[in-house]
Amino acid sequence: MADSRDITGKNRKFTGTGNIVLPKGTEAQRVAAESGELRFNTDTNLAEYYDGTDWKPIDAPPTITGFTLDGGASVTQTVIDNTTAGDATIVISGSNFDVTSGTVVFEPEGGGANVTTQTITRTNSSSFTVTVTRTDFLEAGDPYTIKLTNGSGLAATLASALDVNAAPVFVETAGNIGSAFNTISATFDGSATDADGDTITYSISAGALPSGLSISSSTGSITGTPSGNSAGDFTFTVSAATDNGTSTRQFIITIADLPSGGSITTSGDFRIHAFTSSGSFVNNISSLSVDYLVVAGGGSGGKGSNYGGGGGAGGLLSGSTTLSVATHTITVGAGGSTVTSDSTKGNDGGDSAIVGTVTTTGGGGGGAQGGNTDGRSGGSGGGGGFPDGTGTGAAGAGTSGQGNAGGAGNTNPNGSGGGGGKTQAGVTGNTSNPPDGGDGQSHTANFGTTYGASGVFAGGGGGSNQAGYPKPSGGSGGGGSGMIDNVGDSTAGTVNTGGGGGPGRNGQNDGRAGGSGIVLIRYDITAI
Repeated sequence: MADSRDITGKNRKFTGTGNIVLPKGTEAQRVAAESGELRFNTDTNLAEYYDGTDWKPIDAPPTITGFTLDGGASVTQTVIDNTTAGDATIVISGSNFDVTSGTVVFEPEGGGANVTTQTITRTNSSSFTVTVTRTDFLEAGDPYTIKLTNGSGLAATLASALDVNAAPVFVETAGNIGSAFNTISATFDGSATDADGDTITYSISAGALPSGLSISSSTGSITGTPSGNSAGDFTFTVSAATDNGTSTRQFIITIADLPSGGSITTSGDFRIHAFTSSGSFVNNISSLSVDYLVVAGGGSGGKGSNYGGGGGAGGLLSGSTTLSVATHTITVGAGGSTVTSDSTKGNDGGDSAIVGTVTTTGGGGGGAQGGNTDGRSGGSGGGGGFPDGTGTGAAGAGTSGQGNAGGAGNTNPNGSGGGGGKTQAGVTGNTSNPPDGGDGQSHTANFGTTYGASGVFAGGGGGSNQAGYPKPSGGSGGGGSGMIDNVGDSTAGTVNTGGGGGPGRNGQNDGRAGGSGIVLIRYDITAI
């Protein structure tokens, strides 16, 4: 017998505006089927068909039109800050979202693991709300695609939706970034780096820089010459801003006053204090490393009844030391004063010192014929000795480390040795050749150039002579001679050389004054 459906079901046409009712039920209520059969799945709320192996859902693909991040405006691309703790809230907008089993992930276009949601709320077919952990987004995976997948397997994507933004990172750690000194140019680093290569704009967002310093808005370098600032700490905050985020950091710069005292000059990285008279070196810097050069005053020449001995050169010492925060007394020795009376020994030069640190001894005064008076021991050499007409005068003794002895006098022609210099002893008088004073070493190259003060010597004293002999020269930086052709010709030691004075003779010339001393202190500005 024929089945009526074989007659009525063939070439059937669906007409009208009504609906076709499909069999419906849950997945558990599915029955054995043949390929091509349809039903409505009440679990997925989708029609499904059997392909002979599996039931396949019938669905329209979803679309994503935009999203918001943490309540902001709807966008298709934005930046997420992975340096901020906690979760971000993202609301995805579109159509055909599966409110039963739709899922959302964030796929890294740069490679790596997907970022999964912490929570998902399927609000309706056009809006899902998800939360994600900000720190799960990595710079290496940048940018991230939003992918929304329906239960049918159909999915929508929004490419390059999220760009990971790492806020600028400062080069220097917070706190004190160094010291600057009033009147001395300085540079400090307030810069930051940005992993995305975004342009950074710098500014001072709190506090203030010391007067004279400013920050470059494009590089973050803090430069200038501090001036008019009180010594102390200056606290300020640098802001490093990009279009996608801002970082701030608090820094401190310490302003200090440089040491003062004497005549101040600079040479390269060095600052030099020159004292040509006694004074004070005021140091405000803890454990300041300095070099020093200390030259004592030279002795004056003696004035004999016929001949006088040359004055000894002042002592010279150089070296390095560390000075504490204190006012350090500087003593600059004067040259021995002029001798005007016959048969009178020359006057000693004064000692020079950085008090409590180093002291140099002044040169001894020259001896005087007729007074049977030897020159005393001096810093770089004593004044030439001069006994009364018969014996050989004793040489003035040098002080260890400060120079050599002055030469001894002689009975015929009663010439006298001058005072010794830093490295050379005074020459002893003899019968055949009236002596010059001992030549003191010139320290122009070694100390004048290095210490920024040219013409610094520890010269020997002037020699003595009798009638008819050529004039002997004084030592380098020292005094002049005794006489030429019975005419006295004495020259004083040059000021600030520590040279000894020339001798006097026969009442015509006084024993000339010695040169005064000098104290130099220098330090490297870049090392403090």
